[in-house]
Amino acid sequence: MILLWSESPVILGLDENSINFSVDYFVSIKTKYVCLLTCGNRNWNREFAKRISTHNIAVSTAYLSNRQKLDFNLIKLCLKQTSLPIGVFINPHCSAFEDVMYYASQNSLLDRNHKWLINEHNKVLHKDLSVMFDEKYVYFEDNNTKTGADNVSDVKTIVDVLNNLNLSVDADITVSIKRDSWRYNLYEFFNFGKCRGGKFVIQNIGNWDVNKGLSLTKTFKYYRRWNFQKMTLRMIVSMNPVPKVFHPEMLLGRIPDPGVAVISQTGAQLLNEIAGIHNFRYTYTVVDRWVGDYNRNHSYAATNALYFREHDITPVLRFLPTHFSRYDVVFPTVTFIETRYYYRIPSYGIGKFENQFLRPLSTATWWCVVAVGALCGIVLMLSAIVEKRPITIDFALFSVLALICQQFFEEFEDIKRISSARKLTILVTGLSCLLIYNYYTSSVVSWLLNGPPPSINSLWELLDSPLQPVFQDTGYSYSWLQLPDYYYNKKNAKAEEVLKKRILNMKKKGNSIIIPVNEGIDLVRKGGYVYHTDVNSANSRISQTFTQKELCDLDSLNSMEKNLLYPCVQKRSPYREFFIWSLSRLMERGIIRCIQQRTWSHGVKCEGSSPRALALGGAAPAFILLAAGYILGTVIMLFERLKWKQEKSRLKRF
Repeated sequence: MILLWSESPVILGLDENSINFSVDYFVSIKTKYVCLLTCGNRNWNREFAKRISTHNIAVSTAYLSNRQKLDFNLIKLCLKQTSLPIGVFINPHCSAFEDVMYYASQNSLLDRNHKWLINEHNKVLHKDLSVMFDEKYVYFEDNNTKTGADNVSDVKTIVDVLNNLNLSVDADITVSIKRDSWRYNLYEFFNFGKCRGGKFVIQNIGNWDVNKGLSLTKTFKYYRRWNFQKMTLRMIVSMNPVPKVFHPEMLLGRIPDPGVAVISQTGAQLLNEIAGIHNFRYTYTVVDRWVGDYNRNHSYAATNALYFREHDITPVLRFLPTHFSRYDVVFPTVTFIETRYYYRIPSYGIGKFENQFLRPLSTATWWCVVAVGALCGIVLMLSAIVEKRPITIDFALFSVLALICQQFFEEFEDIKRISSARKLTILVTGLSCLLIYNYYTSSVVSWLLNGPPPSINSLWELLDSPLQPVFQDTGYSYSWLQLPDYYYNKKNAKAEEVLKKRILNMKKKGNSIIIPVNEGIDLVRKGGYVYHTDVNSANSRISQTFTQKELCDLDSLNSMEKNLLYPCVQKRSPYREFFIWSLSRLMERGIIRCIQQRTWSHGVKCEGSSPRALALGGAAPAFILLAAGYILGTVIMLFERLKWKQEKSRLKRF
């Protein structure tokens, strides 16, 4: 989109060469939209639109009469940028030039998406031009400005206006200086950061003449703006606990401060590499969490500081699409985060985390056992009825039960009347029980020998376990507890909500639930605790303290899946493209990989295998059945003794 200001083609010198130069410039920067805002004769507009439309560039026009009737709504509509950059052509001799430039500065329109061309079409001699600024590279300072000719005053006006605007390193403002009627010199104007104390810079980027056409430098814009001249950017980082006195060495040293997460160390070191290469520095602000609630009164979170434009950059943030309207992400990635729940495998108690002694056979198999036992009992009962035995149901029930227990039950009162049917039924029942017993014991043994150690397979199982949960003292733990819509893993949102409520209840009772990583891993080592932390921090501590046996007892449950982390900046930050370009260069040269290898900790695991004995809890059902059998036998014996005494006393009376 192009913005053009003019009074009249005669007075302002908008001649044929001006049209040719303007068309060549905007075609070369590949803009697709042209907007003409004029205040003079409209013939120039029509001729410009006619020529530039042949290059498939759309043109729109809005007429402005004078400075007093300036319609900023019309300007806002014309400068609205959607998906593609907009070209802006403005003549500094228009009476509203300064007003429009200040309006653009206040509304952040002097950015990379608005490519401004300011056309100084009065002739300026080379000796007069050198008074204002050198053609190669100059820092403009008001107190050193000297004028050598009257026609330099227009250039001075342009410089004075631009020097007072809120320019930054991504500004795309080009000023064309007319050297002769047939040639122009082109200069770019920018500031490394007006609100950050940066310097105003002017440098030559090309020229245009009638015969040779347009010649622009091919050097990438940010490569031309390499040296930031010791400008200061504001970085916000998370540490727990927040130190009373902060030193950059806490974050940038080879061995970071205990409150610094490995991910923060990696990201900060990479950003520090960029600062060293491009000659700028950081001022640091330390908070205790990464993600906040975007409340203006809360300044304890990195995302809040970016959202309210109080800081320029933070070293790492998780890729959260729901937050993209609050800040911008810088590519490529600098590190990653993965969190897990670490615990020692419990080997006590009855529960779903240990071997279930009565579970080796399927449910259908157990129903078949019950059906066969019932069938055999019915056959024995019918045979006893046919034989007219005094005891029928008791005989059938206890015979089957004795065979299942690999015992023998028989009444010896009338051995002669034992039928072949009863013998066959008892034989079949005994064989069936023997086969079931063998299958059962072999299944139990094979399961115990070949099955993996009992472990927690889901967050719901973790909630049902006797383990006490504790969390790492880090920024994302505080964000997880504070924000209702913040989850480690949205797949486990419901379980995390339940766990969060339990943790908050424990906190109200005065229990310590947020502790440093060294203390948390030590609790895991003692047993009875499950500790939530990132993999890098856990591996570093585990490798220093755990023995080989303890490593074989260690297990973990995935919480936050592996997420790439990126530096993040303010929304529409002028430094975003610069950091993207600089990080891409570091990645190509292997510096990112080098720093990652230097800061990451390597995983530890159990070497070989460690045999685990079956816990008492796993065999508890068998002992429970044995105890129940003893108790039942004792009760039956007491009833029999009582019945025998009653019958004996009755016989004595007769």
